[in-house]
Amino acid sequence: MLDRLLHALIQSKNEAADDVLLDAVRLGSVIEKQVALVGLMRRKTVRGLGGVVGLYESLPEAVQGEILRNVKVFHHALRECGRADRIELRLAAMQLIALGRQGKLAYVLSENLHEVDDRLSKAATEAMVALARWVATTSRSLQRGEYSAGTSETTQGDAMEVESQTREEGQSTSTNFQDADDLASGNDFRRDLCAEVLAQRPEVEAAVARAMDVHRGKHGQDLLRAALLLCDWPGSKALGILHTAKHGGQSPMVRRLQQPPESEYVEAFLLGASHGQLRSHFGVAFAHIDGAPVLDALLRRTHWLKDHQLSLCLHQVTRGTWWGVSELRHDLERRTPDDAARIGEWLAASGIPDTVQDERLEELLRHCAGSFEARLRLLRIAARRKRGSSTRLLLTFLADPDERLVRMAAREILRRKPAEYENVLLQLMTNAAPSVRRVIGRTIGQAGFEQFWQRFDRLDHPTRRQAGRAMVKLLPDAVQRLERRLAAGPPEQRIKAMQMAQELGLSEQLATALARLCDDPNPRLRSKAVSALGHVSSFPAEVLVDRLLQDTDARVRANAIEVLEAQPQRQLVAVLAERARAASSRERANAIKALHGMRVGSAANQLNVMLHDNRPDHRISALWALRQTGIWQLLMEVGRLAKEDDNLRVRRYALNVLRGVAELAKEQKAKAAG
Repeated sequence: MLDRLLHALIQSKNEAADDVLLDAVRLGSVIEKQVALVGLMRRKTVRGLGGVVGLYESLPEAVQGEILRNVKVFHHALRECGRADRIELRLAAMQLIALGRQGKLAYVLSENLHEVDDRLSKAATEAMVALARWVATTSRSLQRGEYSAGTSETTQGDAMEVESQTREEGQSTSTNFQDADDLASGNDFRRDLCAEVLAQRPEVEAAVARAMDVHRGKHGQDLLRAALLLCDWPGSKALGILHTAKHGGQSPMVRRLQQPPESEYVEAFLLGASHGQLRSHFGVAFAHIDGAPVLDALLRRTHWLKDHQLSLCLHQVTRGTWWGVSELRHDLERRTPDDAARIGEWLAASGIPDTVQDERLEELLRHCAGSFEARLRLLRIAARRKRGSSTRLLLTFLADPDERLVRMAAREILRRKPAEYENVLLQLMTNAAPSVRRVIGRTIGQAGFEQFWQRFDRLDHPTRRQAGRAMVKLLPDAVQRLERRLAAGPPEQRIKAMQMAQELGLSEQLATALARLCDDPNPRLRSKAVSALGHVSSFPAEVLVDRLLQDTDARVRANAIEVLEAQPQRQLVAVLAERARAASSRERANAIKALHGMRVGSAANQLNVMLHDNRPDHRISALWALRQTGIWQLLMEVGRLAKEDDNLRVRRYALNVLRGVAELAKEQKAKAAG
């Protein structure tokens, strides 16, 4: 029923509907006030919305917040109320223009500024100052990147990075990771804020400049405050007062800029010197600047202001130059570390090349060696630089005695990723504190492991063994990464991982993963896994014996025999004797070699039988086993094969064996003679 009544009131063209809804806003509960307010905003009549403007002061905070969030709906009502006959309605309209950040209605404030009633002119002046402060502070905050989505519920818009800025402020960096949706909403918010201030700032500047020109009342100092707030960039219409001939506000602005500034007028103070031709009048001002906020704001632009050397100060600010290193050192001798670190703020904003900045900042860093706060300020200056800038100062901080600063510098280097940053940070991990190693290891560990993995096949054995051991030492999770490579991936990659584990001496730590590979369906993986287990002293021989007896692939069985040879046990003799008659030549040769190593007398007979085998590959494997075991009583048989065998490969292999025996005998004879 109430919904139908509200709908009827909204659709009605009778002014009485406005009166009914206004009575509900005036007398109803909070919920009823909000419902009636929605109805009035949907009607959009000047009568209804003007009534809401008049009631604004008496409404609850929740209803006032709703009005401010939808203040643009009240635009026409505010304009008419600002020109109404009732003084109370005018005052309420001007208050709402200021609270709602409606710079486009600044001309309404200008009209009330000339009224005879002091209450109206005072309210108009206060509203102009409020709009000027909103425009200036919001612009400055946006330049520093301080606004994000939802910063203020009542902030309607806020400013852009103003065109033709002479002061380049570094943007603060953040190591916090945000959700993609949060980043998108934050960017939209800042973009809307910039657009809002871009649209309203010219109106506010023009209104303030016009008021300064024509107003002759007692509120001139308040208007001057608004004008100075807006003098924060060279294109400001308020700053243009200094260049406008016969402008009514020129004299009071010049007089104010000749005095020590307040902290919020630092931009106007410096721009008046560099763009207002007031340079000759500034000399006496510096002796009276002693407030810490003002000094801090000035030192962001130049430290010379503290020395009362105006000409040099302005030259440095406008030209972006700097003294030589020797002059800087002489100047630093009489400064505290905190003041020296503030000089770095000027360096960062001066626009001089990065390499020159780094030289000067390193001088400051050496001077600030005993102050953590000063070094922290310098580190933050280096971190505010744009991506792609020089990281020389950040690299210098990697040798700082304070672990906290080293950790912060390492994080910033990892974020920027300069050339060869992996090698620099990997070298740092050798002697770094545990917290620094964790920071580097979490981020660079994957890159370091991948780099070694890609280069492994191209390095010679000594080099890759040395590099691999260094990688394992520096990366705490290197073994876990290698274990993951063993567990999944193409067979070639897993074989490479096993070879890497063997060469780096990691087989003991990866014994469980290697044992699982012994049951893999791929025979190549089983073969390599059995071979790698030979480097695990604690691995039970029963598993290898089982693999020797049960595996269907001859390469796996041959590798198992080689591993068992390194663990001689008498109970294996029967198994090896059986394999000495196997159908696989490699398996058979390995078994004979293992039997010989266990001092089993039948090994020579088995080898002799193998030398007479009808299969050429078996005879070649027998020649290999003879050379490995040194059973030289069978050399006559080797000579026979070299001379009479019908297979060319067998004859060549036999000749190589005889040549090797001859060279060995010659060496032994030479040693005996010597």
